[in-house]
Amino acid sequence: MLRSLLVLTVCCFLADSVSALENPYAVKSIRIGIENTYKNGLWTPITLEWEPPIPDGYYRPFAIRCSDSDGTPITYHYSIHGEKTKNGTSVTVLAKLGRKDEPIQVSGLANTCYKTFAVLPPVNAERPIYLIFGNEDIGLQGAIAELMLREERRPLLVKVNSIADLPNEWFGYEAVEMVVLTTTEPQLFEELTAESPQIQALNDWLKLGGKMLLCLGKDAEPLVAGCLSPFLPGKYDGMTELRISTPLERFVNSQRQIFMNGTEEAPFMKMPRIAEPRGITFLNDGDLPLVLRSAHGLGTIIYFGGDLSEKPLKNWRDRTTLVRNIMQWNRAQERGTQVPRSGAMLQLGYNDIAGQIRSALDQFEGVRVVPFSVILIILTAYWLVIGLFDWFFVHKVLKRPILTWITFPLWIVLFSVLTYVLAAPGRPGVEQWNTLDIWDVEQETEVYRHNIWMNRYSPRDWKLGGTFSNLGDGYYSWNGLPGSGLGGMAPKTVSPSIWQVGSDQIDYGHITNVPIQTRSTKSFFGQFSRDCPNSLGRITAQLSDEEGVPIGTIEVHDKTPHSLKNCILVYGRWVLELGDIEPGQTITVTKTTPRRELRDLLIPPKARENEGLRGLATYNPQSTDLEYIVRVMSLHRALGGYESTGLHCAYQPSLDMSELLTADRALLLGVVGRKYGSGEQEDVVIGGIQFFRQSFPITLTSSSPRWRGERYEPKGDALEERAQPGFLDKAK
Repeated sequence: MLRSLLVLTVCCFLADSVSALENPYAVKSIRIGIENTYKNGLWTPITLEWEPPIPDGYYRPFAIRCSDSDGTPITYHYSIHGEKTKNGTSVTVLAKLGRKDEPIQVSGLANTCYKTFAVLPPVNAERPIYLIFGNEDIGLQGAIAELMLREERRPLLVKVNSIADLPNEWFGYEAVEMVVLTTTEPQLFEELTAESPQIQALNDWLKLGGKMLLCLGKDAEPLVAGCLSPFLPGKYDGMTELRISTPLERFVNSQRQIFMNGTEEAPFMKMPRIAEPRGITFLNDGDLPLVLRSAHGLGTIIYFGGDLSEKPLKNWRDRTTLVRNIMQWNRAQERGTQVPRSGAMLQLGYNDIAGQIRSALDQFEGVRVVPFSVILIILTAYWLVIGLFDWFFVHKVLKRPILTWITFPLWIVLFSVLTYVLAAPGRPGVEQWNTLDIWDVEQETEVYRHNIWMNRYSPRDWKLGGTFSNLGDGYYSWNGLPGSGLGGMAPKTVSPSIWQVGSDQIDYGHITNVPIQTRSTKSFFGQFSRDCPNSLGRITAQLSDEEGVPIGTIEVHDKTPHSLKNCILVYGRWVLELGDIEPGQTITVTKTTPRRELRDLLIPPKARENEGLRGLATYNPQSTDLEYIVRVMSLHRALGGYESTGLHCAYQPSLDMSELLTADRALLLGVVGRKYGSGEQEDVVIGGIQFFRQSFPITLTSSSPRWRGERYEPKGDALEERAQPGFLDKAK
């Protein structure tokens, strides 16, 4: 072993020496994540500093090696272009880090040996990350503190110092739950336009399910007409100012006045005038929107007009309450989060709903897992036989102790055969794939997102690969298990990999040479964006809100090739049962359409039909019913989040569409169908289920609780109530 290490070291030294003559460029240092913040198992920006600077026209491949969630080595391959580096000294790429606290290795340009770098610890999977562009003193930290959340669930605020260093690909924000963008530091946006790759990536991420808090104040004028124009929830109609503080004071039910007299110490609040605002306006002064929520594709923009970090709001003692109401955080409800942590991690090995999906996809037809209780019984019987019975048998019955040299091996063979016989029926000899596809569509902008999970069972040692780059702009790679449970990405014990050579991620849509052990499984995940394909057809709706209930029609065009099963329409507190929808059909939604409470989705399907169990049933984190799991994941936050399910939805938060319900959107959820059949080879079985989710705009009418809550005009106590925190919830 020592000789082999010595030979390897000498070879690497000679290779580096020869390569250094042809290629003097080497990696000096690396930075992981956005402002050194990242999560395991999600695409992460990695910035490499090169020395000396790389000239234009220079082109060489290099690689980054780390491990996936199973501890298997994985190598990411890239090519460096001199003209694409920043000042010739740095380049940013994307990679996924698997195991916590494991170092990564980087190969120099054209080198075969790797240089090892230690990395900072990642953020816990269940902790939200908020990126702040601009002044971070906006009262957000105080608002979070008032919620009294546990540390592992308290949002982590990360100040972005340079927007130019942000990812150029939308999935570089995969670990981010919200972007907080203020205009109090306009120098951050210098030399950026609406077409800059950083702004385009941020906009694409937002359209594909991201969230943004957009605060536009006195310095916003050159920005809203430039690089921030894609995020404006309406039309820019010049700058204006708020001279009366009453709307803001009533919005938070405050007895403390905001002093505004136009002086330097108490200036009026300057902000852009948003004409024809999109979404729901929760607070306004006449025709000037102050607080609104707008859908942006599959994402959400929360808009506030004004500078939270500047006077006069900076000195207002109720600024944190204002921030909580803008974010629709209810302190009384959040205090209820101080409950013992769910035992799901201890019992199931995961504490995130992404882990439940992975566990459900690991249920392969014909593959039977021997219960641990059976294994414990066999081990106990084995210990009793070889420790007590064998001694009694050879000493007391046969009275020939020397015969233990014969009986002991026989007991070992007997129990080995018994174990094999018990496990043999649960080991099919064919390769199997379980897949989960979710297609998401937004009607107005026709944003399309395809999410795909694929779990593979192999009856033998194998190396596999997959190319999904033809599905559109996005990625396909291994899928991790968040948490510290068995197989998780933050293990509490060391579990070295048996594989010396692992996978290769050639590009973001192509992974190959993935090793998989005999009778084991491997999990993959991909997310892609492109124009809505014709194969999904087109579904349109004309819906309005009347007394909190959606009314109107849903039309499925003739070219839609698939029917939708078990469809539901979700809006506000209601779930409307639409049943099966066929191509060419028009569904009329009325107040008499069967509907039930939103929280009923937490009840397992079998218990939902039993009136006796319905009131006692809660969410089942052990369920393997994918339709049940996907419905809850789609509305996780609206259903009460962690408190209601015992599971987080923080590993893939963009798949939770609850925020769209706080804007002017309704959601249609249905099952497209199930996939079963054979692959290209006869010994491959493919199974799975496909879902369809689409958001529709809702037109508010005068009878809508949201209409009554969105218009604020100071005319008396009745309207004052509508400005109270949680008014919309009570109005529903």
